[in-house]
Amino acid sequence: MRRILLSLATLAALSSPALATGGFNCAVKDKNVSFEAEAGFSYSLGGILNFRGTLALPTDLAQKGLDKVILDQSSLTHHWLHDGELRLLVHAESGENQPFAALDFVMLTTVDEEGMNFEGTYTLKVEGEKFDEAVRRTGKISCSAG
Repeated sequence: MRRILLSLATLAALSSPALATGGFNCAVKDKNVSFEAEAGFSYSLGGILNFRGTLALPTDLAQKGLDKVILDQSSLTHHWLHDGELRLLVHAESGENQPFAALDFVMLTTVDEEGMNFEGTYTLKVEGEKFDEAVRRTGKISCSAG
């Protein structure tokens, strides 16, 4: 009886669904921004894990404290990875003892037919004392996934 119970417990543990993971990396370098990021993700749950990267602004957009930003999980304020779409919203603000400045980097991409690359657009919004109103720039971005 003990062997039967142990066998049933082992069978139940082995039959639970596996949570497959993958990863992506995204990059763009144009006149508006230099952005690189990578992360892992769960195929089954859509969660993004260990997000990290860098975002650098050109001289005309750079604000004190935001000229080059090191990105981590706290920078990723929203994300969407579902049904062939990868969307990210990265937010950063200038540090303490610096004039207020903030940026939002939003990317909207869709997967290609092979399911390995995401292509789309980004929007960059920069605010700070250097500008009378927020400056917005757009461009194309690509990501690879696996």
